[in-house]
Amino acid sequence: MWRFILWSIFFLFISEINCARILGIFPVPSKSHQIVFQSYTKELAKRGHELVIISPDPFPNDTRPANVTDIDVSFSYAFAAKMMGRKDGPLKRGVIMDADVVINTAFYLEMIKIVVDQINSPAVQSLINDKNQKFDLIVVEGFYDYQLILSHIFKAPVIMFTSFMGFPEHHEMLGGIARHPILYPHLHRNNHDNLNLFQWARELYYEYEMYNLFVTKLDKKQDDLLKENFGHDAPTVNELRKNVDMLFLNSYAEFANNRPVPPNIIYLGAVQLQPRKEIPKDLKTYLDNSKRGVIYVSFGSNVLPSRMSKDLLDEILQALKRLPYDILWKFDGDSLDNMPKNVRYQKWFPQRDLLFHPNIKAFVTQCGLQSTDEAIDAEVPLIGIPMMAEQGYNAKKYVDFGIGVKLDAMTFTAEDLVRAVRAVAENKSYKQNVIRLKKILQDQSQSPLERAVWWTEYVIRHSGATHLRNPGAGMSWHKYYMLDVVLPLLAIFVTTLVLVVAVLWCACKSVVGLFRNKKVKRS
Repeated sequence: MWRFILWSIFFLFISEINCARILGIFPVPSKSHQIVFQSYTKELAKRGHELVIISPDPFPNDTRPANVTDIDVSFSYAFAAKMMGRKDGPLKRGVIMDADVVINTAFYLEMIKIVVDQINSPAVQSLINDKNQKFDLIVVEGFYDYQLILSHIFKAPVIMFTSFMGFPEHHEMLGGIARHPILYPHLHRNNHDNLNLFQWARELYYEYEMYNLFVTKLDKKQDDLLKENFGHDAPTVNELRKNVDMLFLNSYAEFANNRPVPPNIIYLGAVQLQPRKEIPKDLKTYLDNSKRGVIYVSFGSNVLPSRMSKDLLDEILQALKRLPYDILWKFDGDSLDNMPKNVRYQKWFPQRDLLFHPNIKAFVTQCGLQSTDEAIDAEVPLIGIPMMAEQGYNAKKYVDFGIGVKLDAMTFTAEDLVRAVRAVAENKSYKQNVIRLKKILQDQSQSPLERAVWWTEYVIRHSGATHLRNPGAGMSWHKYYMLDVVLPLLAIFVTTLVLVVAVLWCACKSVVGLFRNKKVKRS
């Protein structure tokens, strides 16, 4: 009898420890972002945790776990589409957001409206104003930081989770190496290697301007909005960042140049990779029957071919027509009169599953991290045409690892694309390198999803992870590199040196003058 009671108490204690109430807010209206968070939250729900999720991509009613409450903010997709699709918008060739666009437009400053509108929505306000709501953990998407106000309201530990390798200020927030323009360049920079002096000067200018945008301007904008919506005593985003206990990066360390990080910054890998499914029968028949092999073309969920400028679209069409392969193209628009006969296009393909078909020879991609992960997992070499965000950096890693080639989206021609596709599809070294890279990346003691769940429950078990916080957490880059000490000392040294040289110069001049005067007198 006593044994039964003891075991009952034990299991009750374990249940209390393991089953937590978690609030998740993942604001960015992008399928490539949300697929990562859905994989993660679904696994947490399987572990018995109760979740309240604020997301523009709620679970479908028929697949939503019973212990998940969705707050649907899918209205954000309309605003994002409007911003991305504006005819007078900032994007080059209709779809390209390079470093120039990022620093010379108010795009990021305007997009903060997405998060503000979500927090101000009736359903989220109802949650905030309900005094009975208690959470053991808050998980926020690492993009904008405005949503960190929820950590101030609910007083719970925070994990920040980014669907890519993270912004420099998020590394800075927890004491990671924040900025280094050569070793760890800002994710929005497109050019990294083989630069002349002028190009390096331009890239350093981009680094400075992106710091100015993301830290100075964006922080001030978010601070103003927090005071406007939560009162003048609302904390600043810099103060709110101190509430973050851990940062999850949905990237492999190898893809981030093995950037050194403290123990509370966790490289997860590809959390979103799920077990494969059967390819639809008609698509399988098409792939099976291809005698020439198939090139798969997709520019992801945010770069839509229908928005491409005519000159960019024409170069792609001409290249596809000249390729000696069958083509599968994820194309969101209506039929084109000049669509090549060797191209089969659809608005959606089961990308993860079809990439595993042995007849897929290469993948033409915009270099999104999720597409990159899926290609490596399927052992398919890549032709990268980066268009925005961290895609230029990812394309650079294709070249570094020998798993693909990179084309400049602003300047490539049909001939360049044909040459690149044929090189990657016909040179076996690219295939061999991607097979080798897959073995290296996946040689782990835990799967990415297992790692994410383990560290999540670690933070819950210890009611935070402040014990993992290092002294450099929250330190700005100029303090991290001791520029606030070095520059004044350098200024003192240079000033002293100049004064010494000036005094010596004056002394020498006086001595020389004296000798000349004596000579004159003797004469």
